[in-house]
Amino acid sequence: MFINLLPQKLVIKMLIRRRLRQWALIWAAMLIAGLLVMSANYRSLKQCQVQLDSYRQRVRPLASLQLQTSDIEKRLKTLHREVEVLETISAPDRSLALLAILGNAAKSPQYKVQIERMSLASTVNRVATQKPPTEPSHAMLSSVSLQGIADGDFGLANFVQSLRESNVFSQVELKSSLQYQRENLTGRQFQVECKFAE
Repeated sequence: MFINLLPQKLVIKMLIRRRLRQWALIWAAMLIAGLLVMSANYRSLKQCQVQLDSYRQRVRPLASLQLQTSDIEKRLKTLHREVEVLETISAPDRSLALLAILGNAAKSPQYKVQIERMSLASTVNRVATQKPPTEPSHAMLSSVSLQGIADGDFGLANFVQSLRESNVFSQVELKSSLQYQRENLTGRQFQVECKFAE
């Protein structure tokens, strides 16, 4: 039979020390494992930081290019507006030349032609390969319709022939020719349509 002759307090102290030594080994093992895990995580974090810095270095030129692209777009819009103004200023005004052509065609020493009404038609002039579709277009004269009175068939024929020989119109068509008589005046009341050459 085993009889413990040690005091109870000493026995308790010895048990506590034994338990502490046992748990100290476990705690040391856990601490070492934690340090290893922290070291691995730290190395992974450093690698991620290096990759992030590399990506930032790659993205930095892209941000600069975006700024340059935005600046170029603003310059292009400004240039488009300037070109539009220049085209508007330099666009050929056919209305002034038309008056001179009609005056020369109607002027004849033998026949008299009087133009009573003139109607102008215009079309949109747009070149798809040179201008974006959002830009405003310019209107160009495409045809002119003339109504008037000639002193006879020969005078009307001479007027139409003069318009054709001007080389300004691609087509000159006599739409109508009616007998005209007012008081002592007789002649032909006509309607002529002229299409401009492109």
